[in-house]
Amino acid sequence: MKKTLFVLLISLSSFAFSQDYEAGIDYIVLDKPVKTTTGDKIEVRELFWYYCPHCYNLEPLINGWLKTKPSNVEFVRQSAMFSKRWLNGAIFYFVLEELNLVEKLHEALFDAIHTKNRRFNSKESFVDWVASFGVDKNKVEKAFDSFSVKIKVNKSKLNTLKYKITGVPVMVINGKYLTDATHAGSHTNMLKVVDFLIKKESKLE
Repeated sequence: MKKTLFVLLISLSSFAFSQDYEAGIDYIVLDKPVKTTTGDKIEVRELFWYYCPHCYNLEPLINGWLKTKPSNVEFVRQSAMFSKRWLNGAIFYFVLEELNLVEKLHEALFDAIHTKNRRFNSKESFVDWVASFGVDKNKVEKAFDSFSVKIKVNKSKLNTLKYKITGVPVMVINGKYLTDATHAGSHTNMLKVVDFLIKKESKLE
C-alpha cells in the first residue's frame, strides 16, 4: 500500500512539473504557416518595436533565454511595421543591422528610449546617437538612406501583416505558432510556451 502511494505521489509530482500548453489558449496555430528563413533550424522570431515598453521589459528575459536555447534553434528579430507611426523604429533596427551593430547597440537603443527619454524624432538625432559610439557619421547617414534598408522596412511591413497580429511583443515559432503575454499570461510564461513549442517541433524533425 505504501509503495503504491509512493508511486502515485511521484507520478502526480511529475505531472505537476511537466507543463502542457493548449492551442487557442496559451498559443495560436497560424491558419497559414509563414515561410521561415533559418533553413533546417527551428525559427523563433520576435516581433518588436523599440518604442514599446512591453518589448523593453521582455528584452532581459530574451537575453537570458538566448544563453540556454537549444542548438537546433535560430533566433530572429523582426521590427514590426503596422503604420507610418512604426516607421522610425523599423528604420533604426535595420540601420543597426546594416552596420553590424545590433549586438552592440540593440539593448542600448532600448535603454536610450525608455530610461533616458530619447525620442529620436529626426534622422539627425538618431544618426548623432549612433555616431556617439565611435561609428563614422557618414556611414550611418548612408545606411539610413540606403536602398537595402528601405527594402527591409517594406518587407517587414508585409511580413507583419502575414502574422495577423495587432501588437507586440510576439514570438512566432517555426512560422506555425504564435504566442504573446495575453495568451501565455506573462512575459516569463511566453518563453516557457516557446520552449514547449520548440520541443513539439523538434519531435517532428
